Amino acid sequence: MAQLAQASDRMAHPRAPRRGLVLIGFMGAGKSTVAGELAKALGVGFDAVNSNTFQDAAGQTLSYKFGSLSHSNKAVRDQAVAHNIECIEIGEKLGSKALTVWIADGSNFPGQSNLNRVFDWYLESLGAIYARLPPNWRVFLEHKLCEPAFYSTVISDWGTSLMAAEALGPKAACLVDLGHHAPNVNIEQIVARLIRAGRLAGFHFNDSKYGDDDLDAGSIDPFRLFRVFNELVDASARGAPGFEPAYMLDQSHNVTDPIESLMVSAIEVQRAYAQALLIDRPALEAAQEANDVMLAHRIFKTGFTTDVSPILAEARRRGGGAIDPIGVYRASKYRAHKAKERPAAAGSSSGIV
Repeated sequence: MAQLAQASDRMAHPRAPRRGLVLIGFMGAGKSTVAGELAKALGVGFDAVNSNTFQDAAGQTLSYKFGSLSHSNKAVRDQAVAHNIECIEIGEKLGSKALTVWIADGSNFPGQSNLNRVFDWYLESLGAIYARLPPNWRVFLEHKLCEPAFYSTVISDWGTSLMAAEALGPKAACLVDLGHHAPNVNIEQIVARLIRAGRLAGFHFNDSKYGDDDLDAGSIDPFRLFRVFNELVDASARGAPGFEPAYMLDQSHNVTDPIESLMVSAIEVQRAYAQALLIDRPALEAAQEANDVMLAHRIFKTGFTTDVSPILAEARRRGGGAIDPIGVYRASKYRAHKAKERPAAAGSSSGIV
């Protein structure tokens, strides 16, 4: 408790005043370059940059209402390609090493689109983007079963994503969002297959009850998160070729403080990883080879049922962090301070959404 109080005091009363920094300038003035250098000086890194062709930007010439990279109009496809190339250029200045591409392209009615033709247009567009990747970059292809399109989605599942990645080349890999699958799909088996193919790009961690709910990681099905990390730990232990996954929290915080949700989600991801590390893998492999079903299951499940909270707390302490992050955060009144510095922008409100 004394240590928690000291950590809380340090966070609530920092040694030097900290202020938010906003970079403002005209297009092409060098904001991205300055941001990259500033981030480097602060010890902040950038991972993948995400393009956005699932929304129309203000002043955009052509609409993405009926698609982007797979639109029937080549001019729209070219506009979407140009946006992705611009994201790569910005990412280079920031020090990123990958581009994530998720498109909302699809159809709502049978006959609305030619299912093969739109995939060909997608590959043609991605090919142009792929050709502009720097030598040390990768492109992450993200699939999603449905929404906003509800009859067909151009990149709807891991198989389609893998087909696209293999068609594009070795720099292309498949990103797994835990909420982008059909109900009750065995996501850890998908992860295992992508690892075997050398095409696992990484993850968007979240949780779900019904679909792409984007709930906090581990809040609904922590056992599934553990099972995914079992495959990751196994791949790391085996030295699986091309195994270099990227990790991201992709969630929607409608009724919680987003900072608190992100902290708790990070802890749950760490928990699943620590639990997966506890599995006695030689014993598990022996039980599997002996077809001892119950013993194999019990060895596997022991990792999940072990409470690793003290281990995580001690790891945070040794790393200079808080034993109780939420407690320290609330004691610091950080949100209240920042709310005064950054007043909420006016907008519409319609309940929890």
